[in-house]
Amino acid sequence: MDNAKWFERKFDFDSGTDNSAAVCNRLQQAPETVKNMVLSLPEDVLVFKPDGKWSIKEHTGHLSMLEPIWRIRFQDIRAGNSVLTPADLENRATTEAGFNKHTISSLVERFIYERGLTLALLNSFDTLEDGRTSMHPRLQQAMRVIDLAYFVAEHDDHHLYQLVRT
Repeated sequence: MDNAKWFERKFDFDSGTDNSAAVCNRLQQAPETVKNMVLSLPEDVLVFKPDGKWSIKEHTGHLSMLEPIWRIRFQDIRAGNSVLTPADLENRATTEAGFNKHTISSLVERFIYERGLTLALLNSFDTLEDGRTSMHPRLQQAMRVIDLAYFVAEHDDHHLYQLVRT
């Protein structure tokens, strides 16, 4: 699965997203899963760019880099904004961040920290399954908080798959 295939994905938010505990569990486990997958890998494996695509370090850095936009989007829905704040679909910030110069432990710790902030925000909501929605600008689909949480968990899995393939 590459980014083009991620961008081709379609989501059915009517099925399988009404179990907020399971979705939140996926979100909570992702940083630990990344940590277990990458911390013992040698540097040459961590910076290897298969077919010129992102390295393991770049995928790991990307995950933490997106956490602020996820939090903004969760707040967009809660605030009743009609459209979610758009993301940088070119991923320029990730490409330009120089993650291969960082230690893998610092990248993992950053993801753990950022995801912790996201989970704290979600835990502050009364429920993840209320009816408020905002339109996802790329998918052109209305999303509730639980739908966005599911989307984030699927995005995590997309990158976890990339870590395994690299």
